[in-house]
Amino acid sequence: MFSVAVCDDDELLCEKIEACLKAYQPQGLVRCESYYSGEKLYADMLRGEAFDLIFLDIELKAMNGVNLGDKIRTELQDEKTHIVYISAKSEYAMELFAVRPLNFLVKPVQERDIINNLEKAMKLSRYYDDYIKFQRGSELYSIAYGEIRYFSTCGRKVEIHTTSKIFDFYGKLDDVQAKTPPGFIRIHKSYLIHEMYVKKWEYEMVVMNRDEQLSISPRYRKAVREMLMKRWREE
Repeated sequence: MFSVAVCDDDELLCEKIEACLKAYQPQGLVRCESYYSGEKLYADMLRGEAFDLIFLDIELKAMNGVNLGDKIRTELQDEKTHIVYISAKSEYAMELFAVRPLNFLVKPVQERDIINNLEKAMKLSRYYDDYIKFQRGSELYSIAYGEIRYFSTCGRKVEIHTTSKIFDFYGKLDDVQAKTPPGFIRIHKSYLIHEMYVKKWEYEMVVMNRDEQLSISPRYRKAVREMLMKRWREE
């Protein structure tokens, strides 16, 4: 079951978002829980409560949405939970990239935006049901694609940069690329990145979520730009 939290001190907005998700609940696809403070949501997550998606208000009292998002990413080391920020002020948008939000919605929130972001999060979460498998010596490894930030090459080895550590194995990046699900993008002969962990796109480089800068080689710049333009038009 896909778990959703709504965190806003506006109870009417919480009720509205819950109502938007009701169509998914009879089939057992989604469960939804509302919180009216960031402190309560964070306390529950500290105790092990897990959510696939959080609709999170920025202007919460005491612990605001930006601080809560940062705690989820840094203190809980949670890169899996998708966060959709909600605010009455559009100027916050550029301040949130370090938290890697799925989206930013400006109040009043529309039902179609809630559903679109739910379905997008559900699609992205499937990365945690698909794995890359490889061997190192006599040991076999299996890593969910959702945990992989990017692949790189080092000599005859492929390095897997996950949310927690780096693995490597003998292989070719071309072979890895042929098996990865949509969302992994080749930007260089040495880099295959997961767009879910991109903080910022630039013409000659990409900034990943931990401020790592990876070059986009001239060979791939046109394809990357066309892919981004297509994605933005679709959204």
